[in-house]
Amino acid sequence: MHDDARTDAQRAQRLAPHRRTALRPAWHELPDAVRAAVESHAGAAVLHAHSQDGGFTEGFASRLELADHTRVFVKAATASRGEHAHPAYRHEARVVALLPETVAAPRLLWSVEAGDWVVLGFEDVEGATPQRPWQPDELAAVLAALEGLAEALTPAPDALLPLGTTADLDGDLHFWRRCASGEVDLALVPGPWRARVAELAVREGAWAQAASGTTAVHFDLRDDNVLLATDGRVLVCDWNWIQLAAPWVDLVGLLVSVHGDGLDAERILATHSLTRDVPRASIDAFLVALAGYFVDAAGRPPVETSPWLRVHQAWYRDAALDWLTTRLRH
Repeated sequence: MHDDARTDAQRAQRLAPHRRTALRPAWHELPDAVRAAVESHAGAAVLHAHSQDGGFTEGFASRLELADHTRVFVKAATASRGEHAHPAYRHEARVVALLPETVAAPRLLWSVEAGDWVVLGFEDVEGATPQRPWQPDELAAVLAALEGLAEALTPAPDALLPLGTTADLDGDLHFWRRCASGEVDLALVPGPWRARVAELAVREGAWAQAASGTTAVHFDLRDDNVLLATDGRVLVCDWNWIQLAAPWVDLVGLLVSVHGDGLDAERILATHSLTRDVPRASIDAFLVALAGYFVDAAGRPPVETSPWLRVHQAWYRDAALDWLTTRLRH
């Protein structure tokens, strides 16, 4: 990473407090009917609630200690306030219930609709998300886990089908083509890249085909969606964006943050079983599409319920573009 870009990225990383990026309701702020539904399905009264404030959604997410000395992790969101998390949590409940046992993910214990709220109860796993910047030992554990994840989900289990494809997502990852057609103000694009919009649009146009496949991929694999359990397991959480794609997609998406943290993402690409045989142009096309997404997203208005979201997206924008600066020289 170049020194100037590294400084900017590290500054942005410091501005977004690790594991404290979400504004979530507390247990006592939930409606009585929601709390009653949780305690009914959990089988005991809630004594203590520990909000999990990583991530960027506005939904309730807490580890609950129960009167019978057990614990449960609960997520909840309401439709009445137009929360993005409501359809996402509902979709997650369906997906996680259908994941094969071989997929390393927290198990869904129950889900319930309480009025206009959707509520999910998961097994509570003792552990924490990876540290940032990435630590080599934790990164190595996650990289190894991705091999098992891809194996368990290739081809996608019939129970999960039908799933969206990369072609379905192409409309969400087409920023550079919109720039090239004049739909987007080029002022949004960081200066050094404005002269390369036409090139980036061509590369972006190839991403959906290059990244297509029959694997069920997470498609939103970040450090805050990974749980390092104290028993040594690596669990992947928050399956809201599951899609059919190539088995290497999640790894490449994760490596944007690895590069941004100053580790050697190129070495990982060259040696990891999921990417070492993938054509360079395919990875570049996907990275270009991701970079465009973050350029676009970082320039949008702030989100009241997620004050760190744009900072996070700006950091990923800078990390992705810096990585492309190196890759597109060749």
